[in-house]
Amino acid sequence: MMNEPVIITNPARCRDCYRCVRHCDVKAIRVHDGQAQVVPELCIVCGTCIRTCPQKAKDVHSATPDVKQALEEGRKVIASVAPSAPAYFGFHHFSEMETALKQLGFYAVEETAVGAEIIGLAHRDYVEQMPDRWPVIASACPVIINIVEKYYPDLIPHLAPIVSPMIAHGRLLVQKYGYGATPYIVFIGPCIAKKLEILDESEAGVVSAAMTFRGLADWFKEAGIAFQATDNDTEPSSSVDARLFPVEGGLIGTAGLSTDMLNNSLIVASGLETCQNILSDIRAGQLNASLVELMACTGGCINGPAMADLEGGIYSARQKIIEYHQHRPAYALVARENWPDLSRAYINRKEPIPEFTEQEIQDVLRRVNKYTKDDELNCGACGYGSCREKAIATLRGMAEVTMCIPYMRSRAESLRQVVMDVSPNSILILDNHLGIQDMSPSAEHLFSCPLADVKGKHISRLIPLYDDFVAVRDTGKPVIGKIRRINDAIVAEQNIVRVEGQSLLVAIMRDITEHESQKKKFLELRSQTLEQTREVVRKQMRVAHEIAHLLGETTAESKMIVSHLAKLLEEDETK
Repeated sequence: MMNEPVIITNPARCRDCYRCVRHCDVKAIRVHDGQAQVVPELCIVCGTCIRTCPQKAKDVHSATPDVKQALEEGRKVIASVAPSAPAYFGFHHFSEMETALKQLGFYAVEETAVGAEIIGLAHRDYVEQMPDRWPVIASACPVIINIVEKYYPDLIPHLAPIVSPMIAHGRLLVQKYGYGATPYIVFIGPCIAKKLEILDESEAGVVSAAMTFRGLADWFKEAGIAFQATDNDTEPSSSVDARLFPVEGGLIGTAGLSTDMLNNSLIVASGLETCQNILSDIRAGQLNASLVELMACTGGCINGPAMADLEGGIYSARQKIIEYHQHRPAYALVARENWPDLSRAYINRKEPIPEFTEQEIQDVLRRVNKYTKDDELNCGACGYGSCREKAIATLRGMAEVTMCIPYMRSRAESLRQVVMDVSPNSILILDNHLGIQDMSPSAEHLFSCPLADVKGKHISRLIPLYDDFVAVRDTGKPVIGKIRRINDAIVAEQNIVRVEGQSLLVAIMRDITEHESQKKKFLELRSQTLEQTREVVRKQMRVAHEIAHLLGETTAESKMIVSHLAKLLEEDETK
């Protein structure tokens, strides 16, 4: 059994786009530290956030591991396949689906349309018997049940107290296969809200797992199972109308009621926005009808969130369903005496919304530089309809101040301007074609050229030798601390980097022309000094040599005299 939320988020893929917030009709998304998380208490499990997330950061809890485990345990696993399956899998005979599922290990496979038949008739009976509850809201769509319980709880008396086709069929399957051990019933369909419905207090314990068509398709692929075409035209099936249950008006048609669009007593609508408008009309007492069939997904269940990766659009899927049921024979309805218990109850699940003072709201608005009504752009980029709504969401902990795109842009531009204006170094910003997009005031001073004269022009207008820019653009390898002569008058230390993902180059150039000039003068002075030093040394060596020469001659003469004197003294002593 599922132990985690139906809709889960992959934090690594969630990237500050707020698209899920913008598209969530009930604003059940909490943004914290830049991550968008679904709040289960507020979520109606419509799957819109999964459909619209561009990074595929939202996904649905998979029931496949639970079903596999039940099969490994030897449980009697029985499949209830939603009537929209032909639109997804493209089979022409239900026996094709039955064969494929039995290859996976399923004990039995049946169509949920069997349950849809009796649910349609049960709605007709209820509408006829309870005129004081008009307009009756059909209870087949779990998303509609969720939105009524959480956001329109005052309309609960208008909900038909009848289970969905999934639960009705599940109870029929328990009656049919319940001898011995309780069967493990798996619903397979296009709706992710079914994963939550099977846990509802008044319906739990019948269906053990709810799989999506996408999950089953992945399992088939993993197991290497493909549908086997069959020419069997005599296979048992449910009634023709029940197979149309997943399209708009399917329940009303199954109930044998008029599907005439001009019949004001019966209303059929799909799409959350339209459904909410009708619920608001019922709340206001402005809707004069007997039965209202509301389907959260535009076009009906054939456009469920687990059908999103299906090739073709809503009308293509609709056509497949119509063609499928037109070629299938019908069999007798389940006798009324064999109907299971179809009753269910509803609960007021509305979450209280805290109230905030006007001062608290204004304080949040001021944090994003919104001091007057004119400052409130109400652009909706954050996902909320107005700046005020977003401020309240911030106070509730559902939104962050930094979600205001105009404010963050203004802040980024002001910071950029500060950097550009005060930097002593010259800053150039180029596009991928090396066209000049921006330059700091210090760069304008360095090149003696205003931005207006060169904006959009090639960098060669300022720097004739631009091979370093080409290398950085083409390789992505930055140039750091490279000394280059920019032109005849300028020598600079170049730092060039590529801004990934934006096709921009940023160059920071430090003017070292004067430094290089001083360095050149120093080198020239040092060269002159060395030459002068060498000349002095040469002169000193010559003087020393001459002195040594003179000292050498004198020393030799002295030595000769002393030697001669010594010899004379030696001769006197011998006499």
